[in-house]
Amino acid sequence: MKQLMMYHTFDRIPDVPVTDGFFIRNWQPGEEDIWVAICRCGLCSPDAGREAWNSAILGRENLVPEKDTFFVCRAETGAPVATITGYVHPDGLGDIHMVACSFEARGHKLGEVMLSHAMKKLKAEMPGEDRLVRLTTDDFRVPAVVGYLRGNFHPVLYDEGMEERWRALCDKIDIHGTEMLDLDGKPTGIIL
Repeated sequence: MKQLMMYHTFDRIPDVPVTDGFFIRNWQPGEEDIWVAICRCGLCSPDAGREAWNSAILGRENLVPEKDTFFVCRAETGAPVATITGYVHPDGLGDIHMVACSFEARGHKLGEVMLSHAMKKLKAEMPGEDRLVRLTTDDFRVPAVVGYLRGNFHPVLYDEGMEERWRALCDKIDIHGTEMLDLDGKPTGIIL
């Protein structure tokens, strides 16, 4: 089954300040294993290793980890507890990629903080009209989907059965009135 896809059209980027007790910084060389450890908390398999970093980050054209990958860190210790990557594909499409938070840091709205930060970065890098930022996710990542919908991402109907999957998911989380888009970013209807 194909992943769910969502687009952001830069219509409304929530301005979410960094949660007290945390700060955001760019990833630095040598922190690959820290990134992998965070991603093992539900995004990658529990036994994922450096190959996860290599394929997810180094394997992407136009992605510069030092510029495009971020950590949310605890202010007390400086320890990274969450990560997000936002970059622009060679064709001009933005991408929100590999969003993860360690189990012990959940409940601090760090997903919203990271999404706001990455979207503002992409907006600055993507001038002009008709800009789109894409992300993919899975039906079972319900808290992530809720965060993306609250962050003004729109479901994309790009494959057979997507509309039914989105309607079922939105019923489950009780979020309605969301505009659905096609692959070109054009409106196709509303999830009621």
